[in-house]
Amino acid sequence: MTDTTVPDTGTGYGRKPSSHDARLTEVGPGTPMGEALRRHWQPIASSTALTSEVPHRVRLLGENLVVFRDGQGRPGVVFERCAHRGSSLFYGRIEEDGIRCCYHGWKFDVRGHCLDQACELDDGKRRNLARQPWYPVEEAYGLVFVYMGPPELKPPLPRYDSLEPLGEGETYHTSWMVPGAEVVGLEQDFNWLQVFENAVDPVHAAWLHSHHSGFQFQGTGTTGFPESYYDHRTAAERTSYHRTDNGVRYIWRYQDTEGDGGAPVDLEWSVECMLPNIIALPDFIRSTPDVRNDMLIWVVPADDTHHRLVFSIRSADPERATSFMFGIKQNGKDGWLLSEEEKQRFPGDYEAQWSQGPITQHSEETLAPSDKGVVMLRRMLRTMLDDVEAGRTPLGVATPGEPVRHVEAGLVTRPEAPTETDRAAAPTAARG
Repeated sequence: MTDTTVPDTGTGYGRKPSSHDARLTEVGPGTPMGEALRRHWQPIASSTALTSEVPHRVRLLGENLVVFRDGQGRPGVVFERCAHRGSSLFYGRIEEDGIRCCYHGWKFDVRGHCLDQACELDDGKRRNLARQPWYPVEEAYGLVFVYMGPPELKPPLPRYDSLEPLGEGETYHTSWMVPGAEVVGLEQDFNWLQVFENAVDPVHAAWLHSHHSGFQFQGTGTTGFPESYYDHRTAAERTSYHRTDNGVRYIWRYQDTEGDGGAPVDLEWSVECMLPNIIALPDFIRSTPDVRNDMLIWVVPADDTHHRLVFSIRSADPERATSFMFGIKQNGKDGWLLSEEEKQRFPGDYEAQWSQGPITQHSEETLAPSDKGVVMLRRMLRTMLDDVEAGRTPLGVATPGEPVRHVEAGLVTRPEAPTETDRAAAPTAARG
């Protein structure tokens, strides 16, 4: 029999419509986050994969673009819609000095100048009046970067000590070994912030990637993390969150054994989120203490509900890139090989983040102490938006002559705490 004497509480009836935080998530022209992201250089293509064969269609910050490399080797980024009659330059032809539209043969160089109007007299006597909208580009770290912000505020391209200098035999690995993603990165169909926040949410690994779906990181128990790393019962007490010069990082403490003798060693694993959208992620398949971080990942918004992952790895070993791309398995398989039943039983990052929705509904969240990194990151992003709106230079934008930025990510041996004997001897040593 139904008890009607005490009304039910906590039901879904009468709830207000849910909403997302538009300031943090929407990226089109004129939006707060869109304008902030346009103040930074964004990677748009892999330098090695971008050849002079064909142009490539790219949607970036809500704008439809084409990236190409002309016959002289110069990269260019222009609007996809031709300035003549609107045909897509995705179907254009690459020539020695530019890209030529398929419809009437108008040719533009990498800065949008019209070089030729094939169907007009004298190659187009007034061709200098036509200009294809374009954006500045630079190449670094094996990537092509584009600047889409105010021309008068264009900053230098920032530099990172994770990626320079190159060591002996090292090169940059930047191309996904996934069909369709080789040149412009791996696209996913949900808001960019859901991925970026995941990088400063370490405790999800202690549940999703282990206790819920089984150990998913390859190398667990051998070359990577020990199984004890994923102990969700101690995750909170082993984790701390810190502001850095460029963003937020977490430190996850754990213990492993070292060498044949199995001597215990205390370690600290750290990942950094650098504003506006860069993740410094060390090698989690072959975890080696006390070496320089070797990879950065950019979470590049395509629009409000899609993003692309673009990376650069500094390594002499091609397997480093392979292990990054294919180092997380679900039920022992790569994600695209899973049946729908397997995805439900063995979800990974994509299922967890995609199922939050095209843009997660922030009004429905109930945050907990383990979300401290997410809260810190959102606060810094909001400060970045406030700075842009107030006419100030936002955090993350490079300045002329600034030094190479230090990236605070990696696996380090935790220093031993001083003993009572050490503390007693310290004043004596100082006086001496």
